[in-house]
Amino acid sequence: EFLVQHASTDAAWSTSLALVADDPANPPDVQYFGANMMYGKVKGDWGKLPEAHRGPFVQAVSGALTALAQKPTSVLAARRLCMVMAATSVRSGGEATDALVQQALDFAQQGFASGAVEGVTLALEIQAAVADEVNDQRYDVKTALACALVPRIVEVLATSERVLEASVGGNQSSLASLRSAALHAALAWLRMDSGGGGGCVLSLGQLGQSRRGLVVGALEALAADDAAVADAAAEFFVAVVSPAAQSWQSNPAEETAAIVGVCRGLIAHGERAVALNDPCASEDLARNVCVVAVALCERDADVAAGIDASPEFLGLMECVLRLVETRERPVMEAAADYFLMLNTVPTSTRHPSAGAPLFTRLASSCLKHAELPADFTSWEEADEDRDTFVRFREQILADLLGNCQAQMRSGYLREVGTALMESTSWRRAEACVFAMRAVASYLRRDILEPTQEGSAEAEQSSAMLEQLLGTIGEAGRAASAAGEAGFAAIAGSNAFGSHPLVVESTARMIGAYAPWLGGTPRGHARLETVLVYLLCALRVPAAFRQASHAFRSVCARCAKRLHDANTVSSLLDSITNALPAAPVIDGSEGKKDEEDDRSAVIEGIARVIASMPDPTAGADFAKRLVAPIAARAQGHMSAANLAQARLDLLGAEVRLMAAAVRFLEFSNLANSRGAVVEHPAVAVLSAAWPTLSALNAEPWRSSPEVVDALCEVYTRSLLCAKAMAAPLLPHLLEALRDAFVAHRHPSCLDAIAVAAEVFSAADPAQPGVSRVHDPAVASEFGAVLLACTQAAHAALSQVPIAEQTELARATFELAHKYALFAPDILLASPALQPAMNMACAAIGTNQKFVVRSALGMMSALIVPGEKAGITATWQNGRAAVDGWAAGRGEALVRAALRAGGDTCPREMLRPMAQLLHAVRGRYAQAADAWIVSAVGAPDFPSQSQPCDEDVRRVFCELATRAVNPQVDAGGRRWIAMVVDFFQICLKEADKDALVAHQM
Repeated sequence: EFLVQHASTDAAWSTSLALVADDPANPPDVQYFGANMMYGKVKGDWGKLPEAHRGPFVQAVSGALTALAQKPTSVLAARRLCMVMAATSVRSGGEATDALVQQALDFAQQGFASGAVEGVTLALEIQAAVADEVNDQRYDVKTALACALVPRIVEVLATSERVLEASVGGNQSSLASLRSAALHAALAWLRMDSGGGGGCVLSLGQLGQSRRGLVVGALEALAADDAAVADAAAEFFVAVVSPAAQSWQSNPAEETAAIVGVCRGLIAHGERAVALNDPCASEDLARNVCVVAVALCERDADVAAGIDASPEFLGLMECVLRLVETRERPVMEAAADYFLMLNTVPTSTRHPSAGAPLFTRLASSCLKHAELPADFTSWEEADEDRDTFVRFREQILADLLGNCQAQMRSGYLREVGTALMESTSWRRAEACVFAMRAVASYLRRDILEPTQEGSAEAEQSSAMLEQLLGTIGEAGRAASAAGEAGFAAIAGSNAFGSHPLVVESTARMIGAYAPWLGGTPRGHARLETVLVYLLCALRVPAAFRQASHAFRSVCARCAKRLHDANTVSSLLDSITNALPAAPVIDGSEGKKDEEDDRSAVIEGIARVIASMPDPTAGADFAKRLVAPIAARAQGHMSAANLAQARLDLLGAEVRLMAAAVRFLEFSNLANSRGAVVEHPAVAVLSAAWPTLSALNAEPWRSSPEVVDALCEVYTRSLLCAKAMAAPLLPHLLEALRDAFVAHRHPSCLDAIAVAAEVFSAADPAQPGVSRVHDPAVASEFGAVLLACTQAAHAALSQVPIAEQTELARATFELAHKYALFAPDILLASPALQPAMNMACAAIGTNQKFVVRSALGMMSALIVPGEKAGITATWQNGRAAVDGWAAGRGEALVRAALRAGGDTCPREMLRPMAQLLHAVRGRYAQAADAWIVSAVGAPDFPSQSQPCDEDVRRVFCELATRAVNPQVDAGGRRWIAMVVDFFQICLKEADKDALVAHQM
């Protein structure tokens, strides 16, 4: 702490010089610390150093640098002193910087003449530091310095060229160790573009003409044993061949010759990388060749793969393809963009060798890279990182395979299908199944939306899919016939049952082709067999997640082909046997997932039931669907007491009931005789009511897991059945009210809010306002609102709102829903003013969702809307709001202003300003007085960070002046001004931000 404080003092200049001195008392780490302190002083305080002291300081640094450069142990400190020298010269102007560059050139010349590596090292470090420092300056300074230095670039690049030339042809010169520094320095100078466009000062052609040895040496460095040198060379070429490096002054012939030369160099390196017996062959070399090839293709894909592509570019294409065929995953990752860029060239203008033949070989290579490691058993034991592998397959390989399919069309399915049938290991089979799934979206488009010229290809692809899924269906039938043994019985004879991961991948593939299954005649023919496979896959724990999701997708897409009574009955029997009694946790990801994948199966069946033409039959099947779930819930409730019960399992079963009800939306509730029948969702709720009513009582309603799940059931039922849930509404409201009053579960309030919305409707007599039309139901909603608000008020009064954020949020959102859908109930309720008091207090917290809900409620009450505000409901009822504002309006304005300037979450600043605008629009002069009183306090917005008095005065003038509605329609300018004021208080904007609002 002392050293940090000392670094900000003037004494740090002399201290840092003393620490970098060539003194036995200064070990290398102390010297580095001193150099680092010195660099920070120059960057931050150079302008404060007196002019008379600057020259001697620079001379002292130069002397220290010369001394440290001779000591290998002090190399890090010496490098940092090079940065100090560069920083001082750049801040002293172009003349001083040019002088330092000349000094670096002198160091290099002396080093080359004497064979001393130290001098050349100093030269390169200074050159790189100068360029980096110039590039870090603001635009005008950078432009001036670059214009002064760029004319010397050819001269400066000679140092890097000399170093790289010394290593060409395998020469082990002492300068070879400096190649990385030479490449860094050269690239830093090439990037010193005065135009600020991110390009290079010299194009590749110009560089080849002026410093050809630099280009040749950089090409040779790509094959260096030192990975740092090879990576620096790759970075060098990526920069100099990029489109931004092309200069209008360059000669096209020179550019072409230089590019061809680079291509030849890359091909030579590629041949060495493919020849595994070459001592220079390495993954790094292959990867760097691909990296530079990508840059060349991005420079101009038409030149790289067009109809007139040169032999060199065609050779490079073959080279990259051979590298991905023979090398490991890092090479494929590096080369992926090369093939993606090739595919941007229109097929009509593309070279024949860059079409289907190329991508057929690429697809085969992708299959190889998509395979799991040969020694793979499970992700827990694998050396392979699961996330890395999945990301590689799902992002890189999937993209490449999509491009392969676009070129190969139906040939893609033929190639992958053949590889699948010929696979000799489960890992190969799993990779082939992945390749089938990766192109599902492209194939669906080609088959379901074929063009006139692509109809034949679409028919061939569809036929191949039918054949593939037929084979999968046969595996499913065989597994089903094996009974409990399932896929284990056919693991040695059928690829689609050879391993749990193959079953998982196959199930996922089936889900991807669900639109094809439901949208084509060939798909309809395979529907039954793939469902058999998925039902068997549900019994494989490793595949359960993907199988359940695929089952839901197939049921959703094919519901109308599955909704006959016999099929539904068969599906219900099958899932009853296949569905686990407890949630399946996918351990392959190494963490517990909160989602119960069993709900996907339940939702899939529910979608089929909802498509049945007879609602009575649908209700019967829905009851059958829920019955085993309710039975399992009853089993969990048989525990002797709450402590012994598995509340997580009980909550999971109740949530499955919610999943069953969620999609039971019938478009026609008339039975075969034309009579309107009970809504199936209500029928399910009624059938399960014995279980649900038991959960509504103690001790179960004290458990958040159970009550949250119950509320989800009620919410889904209300949203599904809507007004037809009226017979159950009194019971639901009573259960929700009692559970909340007893235990303050926020989910109860959310469910009540949904009920209020569902049972409200527009009032024909008062356009713009909604209400609950049934007086008895309205009375029930009023009683529930009062009881819940009183309970919430009591809880929030005892414990700070910040510690009960969910309760506060749900309370305000409930009142907000009432204000929107049942304002007559809210405005007449004794609960109104306590709710407004709570919201006023909540506005001052820093809890985003609490503040948002409180602002929403208060804004809806103060400004209900243009149409709603003139209705009798609001005209007669808003006296309660105005009465509260008369006594508490000033407190509301003070809380909003202080919160906006201090504690308010940043995304809530504008809503806070909108609330203030609403208050001012409603209460005019009184609101202006409240604003002036709040902002005029000396400790505004907080005692620790009060706002400047002049800023507060200007804000009060702006906030209280008359607004012309024609100029500031909707108060947008006024609101923007308040937000700017808040940002000034938060130190996120300068006080000048208010100047524009004064005009």
